[in-house]
Amino acid sequence: MTNVRYTDAQRLKALEVFDRTQSATKTVRELGYPGRWTLHRWIRERDVPPAAPIRRTTLKRYPLATKLKAVELFTAGMSPEAIASELSLNSKMSVYAWAQRFREEGKWGLMSATERKQSAGIVTRKAFEKSLPDDAAELKKLAARLSAEKAVLEKELEELKKDDSIDPANLSNKFKAIVVDALRSSFPISLLLDIVGLSSSSFYYQLKALNGPSKYAELTEVVTKIVEHSGFSYGYRRVWIQLKKLGIKVSEKVVRRIISAEGLTVRYVKKRRRYSSYRGEISDAPPNLVKRNFHAEAPGLLWLTDISEFPADDGKIYFSALVDCFDGKIVGATTSRHPNQQLADDCLKQALENNAPPDPAKLVVHSDRGCHYRGNSWIQASQDIGFTRSMSKKGCSPDNSACEGLFGRMKNEMFYGRKWPHCDELEQAIHEYVGFYNEHRIKLEFDGLSINQRRRELLL
Repeated sequence: MTNVRYTDAQRLKALEVFDRTQSATKTVRELGYPGRWTLHRWIRERDVPPAAPIRRTTLKRYPLATKLKAVELFTAGMSPEAIASELSLNSKMSVYAWAQRFREEGKWGLMSATERKQSAGIVTRKAFEKSLPDDAAELKKLAARLSAEKAVLEKELEELKKDDSIDPANLSNKFKAIVVDALRSSFPISLLLDIVGLSSSSFYYQLKALNGPSKYAELTEVVTKIVEHSGFSYGYRRVWIQLKKLGIKVSEKVVRRIISAEGLTVRYVKKRRRYSSYRGEISDAPPNLVKRNFHAEAPGLLWLTDISEFPADDGKIYFSALVDCFDGKIVGATTSRHPNQQLADDCLKQALENNAPPDPAKLVVHSDRGCHYRGNSWIQASQDIGFTRSMSKKGCSPDNSACEGLFGRMKNEMFYGRKWPHCDELEQAIHEYVGFYNEHRIKLEFDGLSINQRRRELLL
């Protein structure tokens, strides 16, 4: 059986005949179409009114300012209906939802995902792409610069791997000139100079200096030896003073430039946790007689003491020192693999033998509240020798800062920045530094003299 399709005109004609005859059979006989069931269906469809179209409301996104205003008005007592009318909202229910979110999460709860990213300082991909120039020429220019910057960074990394003494945060003009010279065949030199931050005159000056003999070659060799002998603890001022002692007259600026160009700067590394010898209040503590006044009018009047640890790969070295506040001289220095009482006692014994005070009764020995300085042997020594004990306040490192400052200076100049696989090597380096510190290390406040040199001048 084949389905017959009728036109709209045929359908209207059949309904008109039915309205006249009021009989489906007569209508079918008169027109010859359709079937009675089809005619009845047409009649039913005509008599049923068309359904109302479903109204679809589209979701509307509101900015944060609108949501905040709605919450403010709702909190002030305005009805949701009035708020929706005033702010042109699709539904008053949004006001209830916003008020609830504001109570739970505050302003953050009313933000969309995009607004949250913007508030957190996160740049979305869409915003980033929108910020790019639309002009093709500008895009080519940007791509060329990015390509050159990538090449510069790769070349700098390559050069830094060759010399680990170079500070990546403070690249010299010489280093920049080497990078530009290596890339000038692939990129415009003006673009490279702009990227590395170097003027053309400085570049050609450095290029000429690199290719020609340096007039400071001999001076550079002397400066390098001075810095290496100091364990990379000397800055340009101390190096300049040492050169002056050697009879070499040169500007401080030249010394500073050589040190910077050769990467001979003072090496500092973040210090580790300080060793603490505090074991509780095991005996009565004497009063603090120093009160942070670390000055003495003559040797043998005020000594400071403390213990610090120096870790190596195969253990630790504990270093005990006694410092004379007259000029900072290390009058006693002992080391041990264990922080025992003998370490502090030997340090005191050595100081008294090699740097005996003129009048022990006038000597004050200041320490922290460590257990070494509260033991029976230390207390007995103070009674036998006659010196006066003084102690810092509990947990107050500034009360003994002058002695701790020695340890910090010492670690910066000879310990940090080097690998110490064996304790024996480290222990030897500590004692060598103590000798260097007293005999050779320049003190700027002593007009370029070391501690022992000044004492000899003062006939001490």
